Amino acid sequence: MPPAPQSRQSESGPGDWFGREPARRLVQDVQREAVPELTRVFGHSGLFLRPSAVVPEGLSGNMLAQVLSLHRRGGRLDGQFACEDSALPLASGSLALVYALFVLESSPAPRELLREMARVLKPEGTLLLLALNPWSPASLRWRWQGPRTVVPAWLRVELAAAGLELVRSRPLGPYWSGRDRLELRPERVRPTDRLRAARLWVARRREAGLTPLRSRAGLALRPGISAG
Repeated sequence: MPPAPQSRQSESGPGDWFGREPARRLVQDVQREAVPELTRVFGHSGLFLRPSAVVPEGLSGNMLAQVLSLHRRGGRLDGQFACEDSALPLASGSLALVYALFVLESSPAPRELLREMARVLKPEGTLLLLALNPWSPASLRWRWQGPRTVVPAWLRVELAAAGLELVRSRPLGPYWSGRDRLELRPERVRPTDRLRAARLWVARRREAGLTPLRSRAGLALRPGISAG
């Protein structure tokens, strides 16, 4: 079952939407709430995938020595290198972290991108995936404006198929509170949390060899630095 498109893409593209208000506030809010998960990940190298060039490439709160950063540009990824979603030029099993911020929503090949994320993770490497919530009233803000949203049931199936074990998932980000505002509510569990604008998925690659290896050479890191 593919991710259900909740909206058609605008001519300017999904990445352009993330440069607007209140999308920029949404991105800031969910990243701030995800910091505690990020500080639990240790290692050398990671990858930060962003939905737009307007999202800062710095990954606040990360504990890694080196983080490569790519952003969405049309149907491709660009930044420190350029590539298709289905072909990250990184060695298999080389990264401790992949931090994916609203990139499946704009991907022309979300299943392939998710499997590439899994492939480049080393055993016990962590995927932090932040996704828009299709069931939130806040989805009215992006419907018909660019981003598609990914159905959670599809995502659970595809995480497992990619060789990733789902560790936990929780809602985060603002609630919708009217036509012109997105606001944060007090930080406590409520039945209405399922209506928050986004969701954080934490998954780990438990075993090597569950995802295909690329035969071509991966991206070379700086001299004297090893990946992972």
